[in-house]
Amino acid sequence: MTCRGCQPKEAAREADVQALIQEQLALEPNHLSETEAGERQAICRKCPHRSLHTCTKCGCYYEFRAYLPQKDCPQNRWPKREVKGSAVPCV
Repeated sequence: MTCRGCQPKEAAREADVQALIQEQLALEPNHLSETEAGERQAICRKCPHRSLHTCTKCGCYYEFRAYLPQKDCPQNRWPKREVKGSAVPCV
């Protein structure tokens, strides 16, 4: 069962969620490469704290959070990254 705050997010259709993620990524000055974000997302997909598109520990769309170098996993499954070397500008 999801919390009341997560229910509207989880009710969103897949296309809506992906559009929201892309829209928010466009506002971020830096993000990780597809490869690094994909590695983080693979870890999230196996996590018991994932509920559809969201992390039940922080409330974020895990697919979005995985692209942000300054963010870490609230369960310490992946660390923050230094922005200067590993991040690429959003397009």
